[in-house]
Amino acid sequence: MTTIVIRPKNKAEKIFIARLLRKMNIETQFVEESEPNIETRKAMIDVENKKGTRVKDSRELFTKLDI
Repeated sequence: MTTIVIRPKNKAEKIFIARLLRKMNIETQFVEESEPNIETRKAMIDVENKKGTRVKDSRELFTKLDI
């Protein structure tokens, strides 16, 4: 069995894709993935753009965080 991942942008696209594949006699199964919240997405973008804080080890990290 082959798996194809399609991420529809909205509900209308999801319905369209489901109908199209059904007409082609292709079995479909939709899996909902949770999306990260705004703060997490911003942190992910910062890391991708290398805007994070670099430390050598965990001890330095805790020192920097005042823990």
